[in-house]
Amino acid sequence: MTDPNLLPRVYGEKEIGRILKRATDLQHQEPTAPAGAGVTLTELVDIAAEAGIDPTYLRRAALEVDSGVHEGSFWTEVVGEELMLVREITLPGEIGDGGFERIVATIQMQSREHGQPSLLGRTLTWRAETASKSRTIQIVVTSRDGHTLVRLEENLSQLAAGLFSGTMAGFGLGAGVGAGLPIGLEVLGSALFAVAAPLGMMAISYVASRAIYREVVRRRNRAVNELFERTVAEATACIASAERVLPST
Repeated sequence: MTDPNLLPRVYGEKEIGRILKRATDLQHQEPTAPAGAGVTLTELVDIAAEAGIDPTYLRRAALEVDSGVHEGSFWTEVVGEELMLVREITLPGEIGDGGFERIVATIQMQSREHGQPSLLGRTLTWRAETASKSRTIQIVVTSRDGHTLVRLEENLSQLAAGLFSGTMAGFGLGAGVGAGLPIGLEVLGSALFAVAAPLGMMAISYVASRAIYREVVRRRNRAVNELFERTVAEATACIASAERVLPST
């Protein structure tokens, strides 16, 4: 009897749409689903290739859908982009003694952040917070049972909150009320203008905040991808080293 865990992952129509849309977004950040019961990831790759989507981004999008990290939330829709950047992969093989130290050194060098590593059993956790506390980065590497899981998360919630509240309250509300009320009531004698001016400034500041945040996320996605790829490459090298040593032990 075939083990259900060994069967290929099958995606439904809604998931197919989300994966293709997300893969297209990922490809744009870095230079209509078929009918039926479902398709596998291999079949999705073929579909994406015909649509001109790089399979690399399709597989990453499928991973995000599987883990549920890119579900559209209310606040994601408000700010116009992700609030949590997540990358995850499972590698065959385990990291040997001394491998976790090599991984920490690679993370420190690539991230340029002073993070705090901790090792509990076969799980390494590295966490860093920017000086302004606007971003939190965490990398977890777990190596056991013949597999190694590498997961990276960067939380941008505080950054988004500071950007939108600062721009909309400081510029939108401040300038709108500060200039709109005197001009509307004292110069134009129009209560309508006095009310409309602050609202208009708030709307402009909101649109500007979304544009700024989207650009920030685009740059952070690029940095996160580089950090994740370097971490995975180091983990892969450590696994290979451990496997070369294993026969002699």
